[in-house]
Amino acid sequence: MESLTEAWMNDYLDLYIYAGSIGDRGWQDDILAVLRDKEVLKETYHAMMLRELWNKFDRINQQLVEVFAELRSATVRSRTEVLQEKWMKLRIERNKVTRKILSYK
Repeated sequence: MESLTEAWMNDYLDLYIYAGSIGDRGWQDDILAVLRDKEVLKETYHAMMLRELWNKFDRINQQLVEVFAELRSATVRSRTEVLQEKWMKLRIERNKVTRKILSYK
């Protein structure tokens, strides 16, 4: 969480500095209010984590599709076993990610 929070805060601080450089005091005040509001920070972090989990879920699904396509065309038994093991590991990982996604909602 710390690195994401730091990046988010740094972005807002950059905006604060930019607003000051163009003389927009109202915008600076708005940015400062957001930086001071811990609830906004928590919501932003929550949204970022949820988006990252969905991206991971999509990547795993793509890998499952690729493994499935390989399984369909595999003719060597040893290769089929390796692919089936990979398939199961990916399904377990996807289930873990799904549980995390559901816990964020």
